[in-house]
Amino acid sequence: MPPQLSCRLPAQRLVSLLFSCTGVLLLAGCAGQKTTRTGFIAPETYGQMTHPKGHTDDLVYIAPGLHPGGYRYAVIDPVLWHPVRNAPVLKPDIQARMTGAFEAELRKTLGEDFQILPAGPVAMMPHGTLRISAAITNLRRSKWYYNALPIVAGFAAGAAGGGLPPIPPPAPGGASEELIATDAATGAPVLAIATYNNGMPWNMVGQWLPYAHARRAFHLAALLMKEEVLKTGLASASPAYVGGKSPS
Repeated sequence: MPPQLSCRLPAQRLVSLLFSCTGVLLLAGCAGQKTTRTGFIAPETYGQMTHPKGHTDDLVYIAPGLHPGGYRYAVIDPVLWHPVRNAPVLKPDIQARMTGAFEAELRKTLGEDFQILPAGPVAMMPHGTLRISAAITNLRRSKWYYNALPIVAGFAAGAAGGGLPPIPPPAPGGASEELIATDAATGAPVLAIATYNNGMPWNMVGQWLPYAHARRAFHLAALLMKEEVLKTGLASASPAYVGGKSPS
């Protein structure tokens, strides 16, 4: 047994050291994302937002008395960078890349339920058009030089003969978003969402690529809006859920 101990001690000490370093980086790394309140969504609408079932970290507003199937078309405004206080300063080219990526996600995902129209004068929009506006309100890039240590710690623990659960990356990146859908003819709010997503330990690619986790947040925000569209039956081709299941 003594020879076994002498072989294992260095690895155990390495794991302990890596855990200590990881703890420091967890404190030093960027703060995680959360729902924001920047004013992009009108205060009177934001004040009526609640946590929907199954999405307790998100906030959603659904206008009362919605007519199922009332909308066939959608106009998607250019996505804005509307940062919350203390958000990082983004270079113009990064802003353009990220807002473009989010807008592309919205067009692709919501295009499954609406006919997407080009922007134009309200008077030229057909009856049953939904106007969708969205903003990125916070964004953090993933920093591989922080995230590498937990990965090394996991390998070291395995080499030492112990198991190590996934360690949350200290600088995972991610994004927060606010979205609002209004009736194009009246300007009345129909649906509003405040959401966010942080990088996950199992998404290894996102630990290395600066904005992979942010792009995933955009994808999930678009899916959340689609889910709410299906639940409420806003789209004429997507009647409301029956028993919480999407139509086939």
